[in-house]
Amino acid sequence: MDARPQRGPARLRTGALRRDRRPAGDDPRREPRQALTALHDHLAARVDMDLLPCTAEVLDRLLGADDRWTDPAAMMDPAQSAGRTPEAERLRLIADDLAALLDAQTPHLVAVSSRDECDRARLYARTATGLLRYHACMADTSPSRMARLVGLRDSMMAANLLALAERGPVLVHAHNGHLQRDESSMRMGGLPLRWWSAGAIVGAHLGDGYAFLATALGTIRHRGVGTPPPDTLEGLLYALPDDRCVVDPRRLKAVLGDAEPRVSPYHGYAPLDPAHLANHDGVVFIKDAPQA
Repeated sequence: MDARPQRGPARLRTGALRRDRRPAGDDPRREPRQALTALHDHLAARVDMDLLPCTAEVLDRLLGADDRWTDPAAMMDPAQSAGRTPEAERLRLIADDLAALLDAQTPHLVAVSSRDECDRARLYARTATGLLRYHACMADTSPSRMARLVGLRDSMMAANLLALAERGPVLVHAHNGHLQRDESSMRMGGLPLRWWSAGAIVGAHLGDGYAFLATALGTIRHRGVGTPPPDTLEGLLYALPDDRCVVDPRRLKAVLGDAEPRVSPYHGYAPLDPAHLANHDGVVFIKDAPQA
């Protein structure tokens, strides 16, 4: 999918913005080795070894080869996932124990670590437990499997965004579907999926401290997306003289009324739903998206 045309900015808090290049929404299909071993190493260097649930050697043996976790076939075929093997089940318990130990040892760890080291360790704990939970869900055979997977991904992203917001204002760029306040939806494998996005979760926690600017596009001609129909949200904006502009969604909603969403011929572009305008803080419109 071409992610560029669909990204929208969100501001977690008002004020001067802090730059942070760490990914807020990591790929949950990757192997859990890096996060889990880093969390174990952080604790092993700072607390009594008897408090750890296992040794580094046991952890390495349970993790096994990295490619068993990253098989792309597991996305659509639960039988190809390593997420519910006996080793994976034990790793989930170990990750949970390590995360609990990190929390229980907070006073000591804060005293012997820098702020960045403490924040990084919390990131490792969130990532390790989240990845193992995601892999376990990939091995699920129930009808709700895909809906749970997309929901878990946004939940992980939201946890990272909230952790960043604890340190100060943050500017985030991601797909509109990951940042909007309304329930997100899509079709995958012929199934309709609905879930609460990272933005919806963060907005529920931060209230007015969260702001979302959706991105709308006129054309992506190299992807077969031509001039939008004049009776759509994008068509109305396309008629404006400026190539790029920021629009008040309340004024846009008043003009559009009950207009239907635009239909895109390209699967990698999701037009804005006019029904969601009331929950946007602004719309950033780009008339023509150039080829990268």
